[in-house]
Amino acid sequence: MTKTGLARRAGDPPASEVRPTGIIRTLPSLYASFEGPGTVRYKASLKALERGRLDAIYIALQCIPKFDVVHMYLIIEGRIDVRLNIAEYLPGDERECWDRTIRKPKFWAVCTAPVSRPPETILRRGFQGIRYTEALW
Repeated sequence: MTKTGLARRAGDPPASEVRPTGIIRTLPSLYASFEGPGTVRYKASLKALERGRLDAIYIALQCIPKFDVVHMYLIIEGRIDVRLNIAEYLPGDERECWDRTIRKPKFWAVCTAPVSRPPETILRRGFQGIRYTEALW
């Protein structure tokens, strides 16, 4: 493991040269139900973002990453669902989330298009908080 928490592989550059390019965030399991209101609104938001009908979506964070990263990867039910660009971070204020719950996190990550899906399934265990990563695709 490197200081950034990235796994090391044979042939990787020295740890001092490895910088994360993104963060991974796990969404609650309530988005796993394909019929649930949270999932329906999540998918509709992604579709609107892809089609330019929505400028950004907000992802709740408890902290701002220490490293300057450009991508947000979202995990749902043990797999990476999408990659979004991180435009900025805003102080947390109350907002209605996809599951119709009102949340007030410490920060919001303002995520923008393009919406990119993995070329193949990428499995990851869920966790709390954020994890740093290099580009996954």
